[in-house]
Amino acid sequence: MSTLRRALVALLVVAAAAGVHGTAATASQKTPPPQPNIVLVLTDDQVEGTMDAMPAVHSLIRQQGVRMSNAVIPTSTCCPSRSALLTGRYARSTGVYTNTGPHGGWGAFKGFESQTIAVALDQAGYRTGLFGKYMNGWVSTPESYVPDGWDEFMAIRDPSGSQELGAGAYYNYFLTGTQPTQWHAREPADYSTDVLAGLAVDFVDTTDPGTPLFLMLSTSGPHRKFATAPRHIGLWHDEPLKPSVTQLTEPRPAFMPDTLEDYKSTQRDLRKQHEALMSVDEAVADVVDALGARASNTLFIYMSDNGLQLGEHGLRDKYVPYSGSTDVPLLLRWDGVLPAHATVNKVMTNADVAATIAEAAGVTLAAPDGRSYWSSGGRGVVLEAIAAAGRPAYCGWRSKRWLFVEWSNNKGRELYDYQNDPYELHNLARDRDYWNRVAKLRHKTVQACSPVPPGFTW
Repeated sequence: MSTLRRALVALLVVAAAAGVHGTAATASQKTPPPQPNIVLVLTDDQVEGTMDAMPAVHSLIRQQGVRMSNAVIPTSTCCPSRSALLTGRYARSTGVYTNTGPHGGWGAFKGFESQTIAVALDQAGYRTGLFGKYMNGWVSTPESYVPDGWDEFMAIRDPSGSQELGAGAYYNYFLTGTQPTQWHAREPADYSTDVLAGLAVDFVDTTDPGTPLFLMLSTSGPHRKFATAPRHIGLWHDEPLKPSVTQLTEPRPAFMPDTLEDYKSTQRDLRKQHEALMSVDEAVADVVDALGARASNTLFIYMSDNGLQLGEHGLRDKYVPYSGSTDVPLLLRWDGVLPAHATVNKVMTNADVAATIAEAAGVTLAAPDGRSYWSSGGRGVVLEAIAAAGRPAYCGWRSKRWLFVEWSNNKGRELYDYQNDPYELHNLARDRDYWNRVAKLRHKTVQACSPVPPGFTW
């Protein structure tokens, strides 16, 4: 807490250095409040730019807090992201690089379950609860399995035994954990976002106001295969797609697609993402309402585990270093501590979110890679991934302005300038005018991407 106290004294200075725009906190706010409640809402595969379907999130969190305009996921897929969010460590520190196999999923993560932010908060007197998606691959555990640190835990379990929790995440799923196992079928009342919202509200309602709480509401929405709550079907509209969906980047690595994704189906997926998020928006409103007066001393965090390519670079997936996959919405609200309706443009990652929670609550994480909102310089972050979906492993560096990527075994090199090319249409890596920039960013990447992902070779 001492770092946070110093940060609160100098909040205006920190905000100015970080590039904050909007209302700043007053300099008189020198003493942090007692342990805040912490509410973390984590969506699944939410595309940056889809917050326009979420008026409650806008009014209750965005307008009263901070938008991180450069929120980046270093390894853009579910388990590596969730591992970093829970431990404050990147893939190179946990060994969790993907969702399955020896380098992924719950099997790779389980050794770190005793070192999560939930354990640290629980030991500090918080009442902790997770409701929704946990880790891919945890289906191998007994139905009554509850990871360390969670006082209440009800997680989605696909009845098919799927490792991915995709198609069964909205309907036809089990919830297992600290309460008796629940089966939810295909009735409107079984829609998972609504069920999880009800569990989250019950958790808030049953927590003594004198006890700080940590709530992690981890929705399946808006993961593909998209499913919309019946009341929201048809409420969103088609919208124009980004230039990166209608144009292919040049030059590009040989293993990347050389055809564009279908325009109409991409529009449809984007529309369905918006509609799936409407129920998440209502869930956030329900949780804030349940908190009542406690909301004034609550650190709210709204984010996605990763993005999703919806046609950009001819792709409809993740596992890549491009902004469609790595950029996520990230909002923070803590009344009287964080500025209201502000935008901060420094780079912030999921591991930084874990460090932020720890500092706010006055707890310690074991060997975190992330740095808190108050401590982070936010100049850039390493990107790292193993081979997946027919693409080689890569290491890279992402800053506010630049994206540099090196694909394993000399399979390709990319450089994008977001200041002049926000849609990643012009790969500058072969341009002589940028060779010095490439050399500098490659050197930075070599230093940061260590150890390299399994299977990666410079």
